[in-house]
Amino acid sequence: MKIGRKTILALGLAFLLASPALAVLSLRVNADDSVENIQRLDVKPPYVWNNTWYRFNSSLVTLIFPAGGKKPMFLWWYTKDSSNIYVVKFQGVIEYLMLDKPYYRHRFHADDGAINKTLWSNYIEPKLYQRRNQYGLRWYEGRVVEFKELLKSLHRAYLPFSACNWTLSGPVFVEGKDYWSFNFTLTDVYGHPRFKEFAKNNIEIRCRFYNKTVTETPDPKYSQYNYAVAAGQLKFDFVVKRWEWNIDKINQFLKNHGIDKEIPESRTGLALWINLASIKLESLPKVGEEVQNQAQNQVEACSRMREVVINGEYYTIDKDETRQDEKPVQATLELRERFRERIRLHFAVGKTDVPVGFLEFVPWARLLDETEDTIFVDVTASYVAAGGHLRLFICYPYFGNSTLEHDPTIGLTSAPLIPELINQKLLLVLVGATAVIVLVVAAVKVRKKPINILEVK
Repeated sequence: MKIGRKTILALGLAFLLASPALAVLSLRVNADDSVENIQRLDVKPPYVWNNTWYRFNSSLVTLIFPAGGKKPMFLWWYTKDSSNIYVVKFQGVIEYLMLDKPYYRHRFHADDGAINKTLWSNYIEPKLYQRRNQYGLRWYEGRVVEFKELLKSLHRAYLPFSACNWTLSGPVFVEGKDYWSFNFTLTDVYGHPRFKEFAKNNIEIRCRFYNKTVTETPDPKYSQYNYAVAAGQLKFDFVVKRWEWNIDKINQFLKNHGIDKEIPESRTGLALWINLASIKLESLPKVGEEVQNQAQNQVEACSRMREVVINGEYYTIDKDETRQDEKPVQATLELRERFRERIRLHFAVGKTDVPVGFLEFVPWARLLDETEDTIFVDVTASYVAAGGHLRLFICYPYFGNSTLEHDPTIGLTSAPLIPELINQKLLLVLVGATAVIVLVVAAVKVRKKPINILEVK
């Protein structure tokens, strides 16, 4: 078999062009061997560990959380490799304004300052001013004073969970369903009196830690709204009841003064703020201080997380970008058949041979009215790098007097694909192959005759 110089060059070029695909395929082999295929785990009964944590042990995952409640945070790691501990900390809830983007941005907290700067200036004051000719200047000035007093009566936009007392119930094993159940319930609020009036006992994080893989359907009447939960994963029900909305008070003011076209309720929402971090085992006592002594931000100070994978897209988080606008999780804006999809954030730790942590959620939430009828609403999300950890905001639209339920999950999965076209092993192969091609082409130039790739004649 004889090959000419042009053929050799073509083969070499084809080999080089194919190398990125070969690299991706080589990475994808690891991704298919998922720990989420495990159907059952023997999770040992939890016990109090280091006087601080409840600890669950299994052959796959180790999970800990504050034994006294106190703060809703969860830490877990691959049982055979404790060098990376993954942390999800429920930071608080934020009422915010959706003005031109359907997701949370910190510039638009639904507090007195943002409402005065946006809704008052652009909508409310012009409507009142139009009535000045009819009712007179004194009426107009009185309404301005009344509105300023109303702004002072609004609750703050941000309710920090660190300013709350949390009561832990459980853990208990639920016979017949094969999971451990425990709940964090907000039972008091300190330093935020207006929140205390309605948030107390109305915010819960209901948790289920599964021994086996199951499919959950929140409402049997809507069977298409379901999700799978694998063995060794922790499922949350984040629940908010009887939330009092600042926008409702603004709209009541407008009704009282004959402004019938009120501000659309779609202009406001509630965001759940979650911090994602990764710490080393030696930092665990420091994080324990945050739990025991109500210290602040020990998790974030210890975190050495450098990047995260958000629905397949790598995002570097070692810089503090919290003064910038939050970025949207695009998948929550683009999905069509939302009930069939989940949004997943992988912790990226640079390893490909051990399972890594993830947090995921479905892009819909369940609303329950007073008759327990279900309405499903779309969920959006945004995020921002905070210098070693990620701030994630899961965003729920206005839900009035209904009860909100949403279902994030944490667990372990195979390491996400590393976005490098050529890994080290493949690079060595390519270098060797390219060197052979160069030598063969050089020989062609010198000999000026066809080359037999089996035997040079």
